[in-house]
Amino acid sequence: MIRQSKAKKQNFLTGEVLEIVKEKPFKTVRGVHTVELFDAWTGKIVERIESENFISKIMEELQRQAALFAFLADSLDTSYTSPRYNGPMDSLSKYNTIFDVPWYFGSFPMSNIILTDYDGPEDPENEIIMRGRVIGWAGKKSTYSGSDTKRGSLNSSESFVEPGHIHLVYDWPTHAANGTFQSVYWNYDPFLNGIFGVIGKKTVQVTAPNGYVFLNNILARFKNGKLYFAAREASSNKIAILMYDFDVQTKEITNGAVYAVLNTTSIDVFDIASNGDIYVFTANTLFCFGTNGMSKNIPGTSQTSRSFSGYPKEFFCIAGQEIYIGARTNTGSSYPFQVARYDISNLSSPLEVRMISSTTISPTDLIYPAHYLPELNMFFMSVYNGYNYFLDRSTLDFSKNTPAPAGSNSYSYFPIVFSQHDKQFLEIRHLTPSNGDTTKRTITISPIGFIGARNLLPSPVTKTNTNTMKLTYDLYIDSY
Repeated sequence: MIRQSKAKKQNFLTGEVLEIVKEKPFKTVRGVHTVELFDAWTGKIVERIESENFISKIMEELQRQAALFAFLADSLDTSYTSPRYNGPMDSLSKYNTIFDVPWYFGSFPMSNIILTDYDGPEDPENEIIMRGRVIGWAGKKSTYSGSDTKRGSLNSSESFVEPGHIHLVYDWPTHAANGTFQSVYWNYDPFLNGIFGVIGKKTVQVTAPNGYVFLNNILARFKNGKLYFAAREASSNKIAILMYDFDVQTKEITNGAVYAVLNTTSIDVFDIASNGDIYVFTANTLFCFGTNGMSKNIPGTSQTSRSFSGYPKEFFCIAGQEIYIGARTNTGSSYPFQVARYDISNLSSPLEVRMISSTTISPTDLIYPAHYLPELNMFFMSVYNGYNYFLDRSTLDFSKNTPAPAGSNSYSYFPIVFSQHDKQFLEIRHLTPSNGDTTKRTITISPIGFIGARNLLPSPVTKTNTNTMKLTYDLYIDSY
């Protein structure tokens, strides 16, 4: 059943009142944010916003797991990679029951409250990832009085907990959380998205066609509903590109086939152009192959290869009719990230060389090749520092629509895709099975994100250094 929840924004200077109605399901848990801006000089209230958030599917799944654990377990065995229960029902299980409980190790999806500029509609059925640029944040149970320009503090004197009601109050001084925000998140980290795969995770195994073996540590690609993997033809030792149909909605992988056998035995990274050609980097040299596997001239040149100086494999990616290639000649603080953008019909000289801001990514780190998400006109890339970034294609920077970075370096060789069906970002992790059989790949498809809740406010809220701000969160837990 659906109920209506009224969100209200009131400006006490102009008299403007904005009200919108949100549709919310009847649930035993609901949370309401109240944001208040005050004039720092007079202490008078300037603006008040009241709005109910949605509780994410992540929290619902953890609630289910907690119930299962409470019923089945006498204790928890953490000697395994994932915790397993010990208890009176263990002997009845047909397999060792494993719980996806990252909260047991300290990662809880409602550990921090975060303000971002993301203004997309709420999607309670599917939304699990934090998006937008962080304007401010506060730790759920942390007081703070420092100079950080984003961090707020729990007001412990005004906060309380009573049966069925948690009342938490957070304050930001004049120097913190200045900017415009419209989303209020609960997330496990103030700046990162989780990759725990608590919901919607699926594991499948694919097999190479006869006579082929998969290559390890080579980036796979996703293009137009198909997954491409680097392999080797056993009889000739040549590099092969294997192709599989991937249904993003159902997470099914079928119909493995040989896309092309290339006239080369070396490969570091590859990508597929819209006309079907395969571009391959070996060390710092770029090659082009047709679907027949034969070498082709690099577009705009009369040569079948082109060498680059520096770090050309950084950010290497094909996006539509353009190719992006790393352009810096060295690493370190004096060499910020540079990306050359080429028209795919002419790789003799770039259309432009763009710089990725050092405030976005530290220039002391290296970048892995990027993935292009055409549905959002967005890039995803991994960095050697262990973080993974989403960048707007037009700016090569964060935007209000880009997800916050994800905190794992495991994406180095794994494609990231966007599901239009459920608006989720999926990691496609592919590994050699534990038995070492290189004719097979174990593939885990896992949504990125670990938010506990999100609230889209009725309209943007702007705080300046003339304001202090108070945010109150009331969590109501109804009894039966």
